[in-house]
Amino acid sequence: MALSIWPKNGVKQSGIPIFDNMSGSDEIDLRSELKDLLNGTSSSPQRGHWVLLRRAEKTQRCTCWNERGSGDDKWSRDDRKYDEPKEDCIICKGTGWIIDDELHLVRRRIISPPIGLAGQERISPVGIMNIPYLVYYLKYYVVPKKEDKIIEIENDDDGNPVRPFVHTEMHNIAITEPLRDQKGRIEYWRCACKLEAI
Repeated sequence: MALSIWPKNGVKQSGIPIFDNMSGSDEIDLRSELKDLLNGTSSSPQRGHWVLLRRAEKTQRCTCWNERGSGDDKWSRDDRKYDEPKEDCIICKGTGWIIDDELHLVRRRIISPPIGLAGQERISPVGIMNIPYLVYYLKYYVVPKKEDKIIEIENDDDGNPVRPFVHTEMHNIAITEPLRDQKGRIEYWRCACKLEAI
C-alpha cells in the first residue's frame, strides 16, 4: 500500500516533531559548545591553543613616557611636543601605557587567501607582500578591545603553554565583535587581527 500524493481530505497541518518540545532542550548553548571545543571533553581533544592577550591601560601612562634627560638636558624646554615612550622599556614594552598580559585559550583561523593566489600579493618597496588577516574566537567573559594585542606563544605537545612564555607572533586587534544570541547574551567574542612585526 502506498500513500497518495494528493490526499482526498487535504494535507494535515500537524507534523512529527523532530526535537522534544521540552523547555530549552532544542536550543544550543553556544558558550558551552565553545568551551567544549576549546578545552576538549572526555570524548574529544582540546582544539584551542594558548595565547597572551596584552591589554593596555589607557588611563595611565608609563613612567618612560616623555622621560626627562639627566644633567644639563633635564632643564631643556620640551613643552611635551615630542611625547613618546622608550622602545626598550621593560614596564610598557614600548607602548607608553601600563600593560597587563592575560593567558587565554582561543581558536584561530585565517580569513585572507593564502600566498600564491593571483591579485592577493601587493608590491611594496621591500618586495612582494601578503599580510594575512586572522580571526580569533575568545570566551564570552574576555571582553577584548581594539587597542589590545594577541601574542602567539609556544604550546607543548600536551596543549599547555611553554614557560617561560616564548613569543612567536604579535597581532593587533582591528575589530572586536561580541556574538550575541537570545536576549542579547554574549556567547563569545570574534577578533579580527593584523600581524605586527616584532
